[in-house]
Order: sequence, then structure tokens, then C-alpha cells
Amino acid sequence: MRDLLLLFLLLLTPFAAAARPANHDVEDLGAVAGAVLACGAYKPLYQFEEILSRYFANTSANDVEEETLMRRYASSKASTFRVMRRRGDNCGSTVSEFSRSKFFSFELYSDGSLRDPNGKFFYPRGRNGLAKDARKIYPAPRGR
Repeated sequence: MRDLLLLFLLLLTPFAAAARPANHDVEDLGAVAGAVLACGAYKPLYQFEEILSRYFANTSANDVEEETLMRRYASSKASTFRVMRRRGDNCGSTVSEFSRSKFFSFELYSDGSLRDPNGKFFYPRGRNGLAKDARKIYPAPRGR
């Protein structure tokens, strides 16, 4: 339980503190995702993974690095899922803390661009700005 709480504290810190996540951060993110998946919180996990995959794509130097990050994330997620599925404890607090993490304050745009809570943009490789027709996907615009 203490390890899981530590993982959530990592998520509560600003995700974009560095241009790329450190090696252990990728595994930590996967572990948190595995715990949330074991609890059956599919909707917030889907949003998390959609934003995370764009973050990896937009901050990786090339496709090989992006694929490596995603593979390590998925491996960590699967390992934690297996352990948490058997245990099945504290799902309410796990999902609640996950859903309140600062990571969910990232904005995802339809052209694949991301904006962190501090206003910094991460554009897809080879791009220098938002596409003219880009619209915000997450968080969903009000009135939808």
C-alpha cells in the first residue's frame, strides 16, 4: 500500500518538470495505470493513456525511443495489474486519487498537441505550433 501511495504522490507532481520522463518515471506511470485498470476505472484510464501516448510521441526524439517508452510503460502496467487484481484492495481511494492528479489538467488537442498546466506546449515531431483547425479534446470544452 505504501508503494502505491508513493506512486500517486509522483503523479501529483507536475508531469512536465523535465522534457522527457526519467526511466523510472515510465515504470511508475505504468504501475499506477495497472492499479487503476485492476480497479476497473476504464474511462479515466483511457483519457490518461491517450494523453500519455501523445506526450511520449511529442517528446521522444524518434519512433524507436517512443516505442521503447511505450513498451516499458505497458510492461509495468501489466505487472502491477496482475498483482493488484489478486489483492483488489483500496480501489475507491486508488481511483479517486488517480482522477485528481495534476496529469489530468493537461490539454490534448485534435492535432496531437499537448499543453501542460504551466502553459507549455508539446507539439508532434516536426511541428512548431497548433494546426489552425485544432480543437481541444481534453478537458472537454464547456457546453458539450
